[in-house]
Amino acid sequence: MGFTDRKLEIAIFALSITMIGGLGYVLKTPVQNAILSGDITYEMPRIKKSFLASLFDLGDREVDRSYTNPFAKKKAEEKKKAEEAKKAQAAAAAKAAAKAVAKKAEEAKKPKVSVNTVEGNPTKKWADDGFFGAGNARAAYANNGGNNAAAAADGKGDKADGMSGDQWYALLMAEPTAANVSKLIAAFSSKEVDAETYYRIVDGLYKSNNTETQKLGLVAAKAFYNTQGFMVTTQHYEQFPAEVQSGALSYLKSYATSGRLNILAAVIQSNDLASVTMATDVILEGYQNAKNGTTPVSTDPRTSRGNVATNSVSGYGQFHDIFAKLADSSDAAIRAIAVNALAQLPQSTVASL
Repeated sequence: MGFTDRKLEIAIFALSITMIGGLGYVLKTPVQNAILSGDITYEMPRIKKSFLASLFDLGDREVDRSYTNPFAKKKAEEKKKAEEAKKAQAAAAAKAAAKAVAKKAEEAKKPKVSVNTVEGNPTKKWADDGFFGAGNARAAYANNGGNNAAAAADGKGDKADGMSGDQWYALLMAEPTAANVSKLIAAFSSKEVDAETYYRIVDGLYKSNNTETQKLGLVAAKAFYNTQGFMVTTQHYEQFPAEVQSGALSYLKSYATSGRLNILAAVIQSNDLASVTMATDVILEGYQNAKNGTTPVSTDPRTSRGNVATNSVSGYGQFHDIFAKLADSSDAAIRAIAVNALAQLPQSTVASL
């Protein structure tokens, strides 16, 4: 069968292809538009949770989170080092200042002779002039007839060419040595340091926790006899260790001599309970020693220069009137002390002197 015989079949086949092509073209555009304009949602496959995993599931619970600065520790260490360096620098500066003060004091101190002339009282016995047991220029200056050491200073107390009272205090607190205490004693004797500064330094030395430093304070106190020396030593007496207490008590008892009784008379009128108590004990013991003829206590015989301290019964007559006034004190403790003292210093004994 030839080509012409298959015209119908060929026509049908060609028509079928044309229709299929046309149908494809017709359906192509709507399908593509639907794909482009549609929303596609895709989820990752999830593992099914087991029972144990559900126990540790946070679910919708909130989680507290804290932020730790990894550099905070380093900053704290740097700050601590800076503070330590600052403290070390301050300590070094203080030490340098103390050395400078000490050097200045050494350079300022020149050998010299100072004579203090005190007019005598022709109506006063030699035994009552406040020089016995001291006998040197420093004690004569401090006693000055048995008066308070405040009379030894003019109220300024600073050296004309150098160290102020505060500088002296700083020096002795920074370097409490025997050499510096000796310089202080000499400066007080020559009126380069006033009484307030001197006994502020003694008080500072007494407050130290170092026994040797406390002993240096006692050395400074022993150099002079006056109400301030007696009272500042008494006020620290109970806090002293035994070895310092022994020396302090000896110093306090040494006031029971004829030339120093007027100092005790001033102390018992001070209204300071500790000082009044100690002074009364010294007075009563001194009175009994005077009646028995016992030799008075001397803190340092090397300072006597041949003079002999005396302790006469007659010197205690002045205390009766003082204790009689204290017996009317508003302070019950002082009142009791005065009544007890009057009982041991009877009126008949005093009146007969």
